[in-house]
Amino acid sequence: MTVNKTEAFRCTYLLPIRRVRARREETEDLAQYFRDLAHAGCEVVVVDGSSPEVFAEHNRAWREVCRHVIVDPKYKYLNGKVNGVHTGVDLASCESIMLADDDIRYTSADIGRAYDLLNRHEMVRPQNYISPLPWWGRTETARMLINRGVLQTGDYPGTCAFRRSTCLRVGHYDGDVLFDNEEIVRHFVLNGADVCYALGLFILKRPPTFRKWMEQRPRQAYEDFVMRVKTLLFISLLPMAITLGLINGARAALGFLSFVSVCAVLLACRGLRRNKAYKFFPAYVILYAPLWVLERALSVYWALYWRVAHGGYPFGERLLAKGTGRAWVAARACMRKPRPPRDGSR
Repeated sequence: MTVNKTEAFRCTYLLPIRRVRARREETEDLAQYFRDLAHAGCEVVVVDGSSPEVFAEHNRAWREVCRHVIVDPKYKYLNGKVNGVHTGVDLASCESIMLADDDIRYTSADIGRAYDLLNRHEMVRPQNYISPLPWWGRTETARMLINRGVLQTGDYPGTCAFRRSTCLRVGHYDGDVLFDNEEIVRHFVLNGADVCYALGLFILKRPPTFRKWMEQRPRQAYEDFVMRVKTLLFISLLPMAITLGLINGARAALGFLSFVSVCAVLLACRGLRRNKAYKFFPAYVILYAPLWVLERALSVYWALYWRVAHGGYPFGERLLAKGTGRAWVAARACMRKPRPPRDGSR
């Protein structure tokens, strides 16, 4: 790495990654991002679960700007990303760790705010916003705003920050699940860690490609199966609309769908206003809320097919039966109303 003295680092930035093939544009973009992180005071640890050929290409591009390592084979969870997380925690030389998916982009100011919060809390769970915004990115953004409008702890981010000592204290979280980003948070909560839900700390998330976004549709619905009321609601929407249409005519069905659409927009609007999220989300994206509701009402059947026909959902080359793990339900009793961070980031 460009910076090679541990004393120069204030935190470790941990990125687990796996690629079937190396893409030059992405590889170069990440190399520049790693340089920016190093200048922000981060030790960058990239745990790469790619094939040896792809790993070698990544290593040529990244070895000077990060610590690029393979996944420790002693970790054998079904979700390979979790194996990468534990490998990185073992190697991290800093107490403060910023864990992020490959589409997350922290600024130097973001690193500073998360680091300051970690001085007062054992874990920090921020929020994401998407930019740029293709139409599927707007639909995904509407989903994020609806979650912010409904859930006390906000939307589910693709990143969190935590103290290494706390991670070692609470032990391993369930690594055989699809929804690993939230599983680690609830595992910390379940084991008594002080979690800060920084609902006003917004971290940039790059939009997925359209192909990847389509692949994520049934997976997100599958992950939601633990939330039975939510799943039943989406399973029932289309049958209810069809039934109303058959019994009372098209106007009744249209009225029902209009009511659902208005509710979705209002919830997204509430999420937009919460913690001044409108500074990061353009207001017009709330109009995409009905499109997300329609997408989920269809995707839930796609996910149900995987559950019934195959007993799980594919993750890489493996089939994972569990969308969420043991900490999801158990941690609910421990989760309290989020407290405002003292730096005003909420």
